[in-house]
Amino acid sequence: MIYFTLFYTFFLIGLFTFGGGYAMIPMISEQVTSKGWMTVNELQDFIAISEMTPGPFAINISTFVGSRVGGIFGSVCATFGVVLPSLIVIIIVAMVLNKFLKSKYVQGALFG
Repeated sequence: MIYFTLFYTFFLIGLFTFGGGYAMIPMISEQVTSKGWMTVNELQDFIAISEMTPGPFAINISTFVGSRVGGIFGSVCATFGVVLPSLIVIIIVAMVLNKFLKSKYVQGALFG
C-alpha cells in the first residue's frame, strides 16, 4: 500500500506543480511531513542533497524520499509518479503537433 501511496502522492505533485523542481518544494514538504514520512529537518537535508546531485531536482528529491520511505521499489514508484504527468502531456502535444503539421495549410505556409 505504501508504494501506491508514494506513486499517487508524487503523481499529484508532478501534475499540479508548474515552474520546475523548486516550485515543488512547498507541496513536497506539506505532503511528506503531513504523512509522517519524515521531519522538516530530514526533508531539508534531502533537499540539500538533491540540489547537489546531478540531474533534475524533482526527480532527485522524489527518488530520495521514495527510497527513505519504501526502499528501492519505493524510489521507483515515487520517481515514476513525478515523471508520468509530464510524459503524458508530452505525448499528447506530440500527437496534436503531428496532426497539425500534416495539415495542407500548415504545409503550404511552411514551404511557401
